[in-house]
Amino acid sequence: MRPGSFLFAAVMLLTLSACGEMPEPEGGDGQELNQSTAALNSCTNDCSSTGGAPVSCSGFFCSAGGNAGGSYVVCDGQFTYCQPPPPPPPPGPCAGFQFNCPYGGTVQCPSSTQTCFEYSTCSILCDGIERRCWTPPGVACMY
Repeated sequence: MRPGSFLFAAVMLLTLSACGEMPEPEGGDGQELNQSTAALNSCTNDCSSTGGAPVSCSGFFCSAGGNAGGSYVVCDGQFTYCQPPPPPPPPGPCAGFQFNCPYGGTVQCPSSTQTCFEYSTCSILCDGIERRCWTPPGVACMY
C-alpha cells in the first residue's frame, strides 16, 4: 500500500468511528498514524444501572459499556465509572415531631429534614416559617 493511501485510510477509519474501539491497522508501522490528524470522539453512559449522573469522556478512541465492575466510559485507555447517587440527607430534628395543639389536632413540619421547635403556645417554626394551630376566634397565642 502506498504511504498516502495508508494515511488516507487511517484518517477515514478514525473519522467514521464515533464510539467503539478501533481495530489495529494492518501492514503499517505506527509512525504514520502518529503523524495523522484525527478528530476527537466523545462517549456517554447514562448510568441508568446505578441511578447516578451520566458520565462522558472525549478522546481519539472511546467506548461505553458495563461489566461486573459497573458501567463506564473509556477514552484513550482512561476509565470513568458510573457512581451511585448521593445518599439522602439524614433526618433532621423534626423527624417524628408533632406539636399537640391546645384546641385539638396537631401541627408538624412538612419535611423531616427541617429544623423545628415550639414557637408559641399554638405554633411551631419549621426552618424559620411559622405553622399555626387552629384557634377559636379572638384567642391569642402566648410567645
